[in-house]
Amino acid sequence: MFPSDIYMGVVYDSLRLLGENYKDFYIDIKPTCGYDKIVHGEAFTTYGEVVNVSDDEYVRLDNIRLEFYNPDLFSKSPIVFLQANDNEVAHSGDITSLIYQKLGACGFVTDGNVRDIDIIETMDFPVFCKGENPIDAIGYWALTKYQIDIEVEGVKISPNDYSFASRDGVIIVRKEIFEKFKHIAIEQLSRENTIRSKINSNDFNFESLVD
Repeated sequence: MFPSDIYMGVVYDSLRLLGENYKDFYIDIKPTCGYDKIVHGEAFTTYGEVVNVSDDEYVRLDNIRLEFYNPDLFSKSPIVFLQANDNEVAHSGDITSLIYQKLGACGFVTDGNVRDIDIIETMDFPVFCKGENPIDAIGYWALTKYQIDIEVEGVKISPNDYSFASRDGVIIVRKEIFEKFKHIAIEQLSRENTIRSKINSNDFNFESLVD
C-alpha cells in the first residue's frame, strides 16, 4: 500500500497539508521493545478498565478477549491499540504479544504498562507503551471491549483508522481522509527522495534544489 521507505516525517507533513492539527493525530508513545522499523496498518482497538466484581464475573470479563482471537479479524495485519484507563498494573505481556503476533498483528500500542520486556525484545513484535512493570492485572483489571472508539493520550482512534508507529511516536490517520492522505503521502515521499538524490549527486549545488 505504501512504499517500503515511508517514514514519519512524510506522514506528518501529509496530514499537515490536509489541514490536520497534530494534537488530533500524534500520540507521544515510543517503542519499548521488539522494534526494528516503522510499522503501519489499520487500527484494531481494545479497551480495558479496573473492575470490582466477583471472581466469576471477573473470569467472564477476562474471557471477552477470546471473542476476537480470530485470525480472520487480523487478516490486514493491524496494529492493536489499547486504552488501559489505569497506570498501576501491567496490561499486557509476552503471552499477549505472542498471541497478537500469531493472529497477524504487526504491533501493539497502549497508554498503559507492559511486562516481560526482555522476552518480547526477542520476538520481533514491536510494543509501544507508556511504562513497564511486572505487576499482574488478574483480579484487578480486565480488557472489556474491542473494536470501539477509544482515546489514547487525547487522540481519538476508531476501528480501521490507519496508523503508523516508529521511534518518532504514533500517528493516526482517520479513515475518512485516508485516500486523500495516501495520495499526498506518496507524492511527498517521491519529492523528498528526489531532493535526497540531488544532494547526494556528485554535481550537487544548492541552486539545483530550487524548482
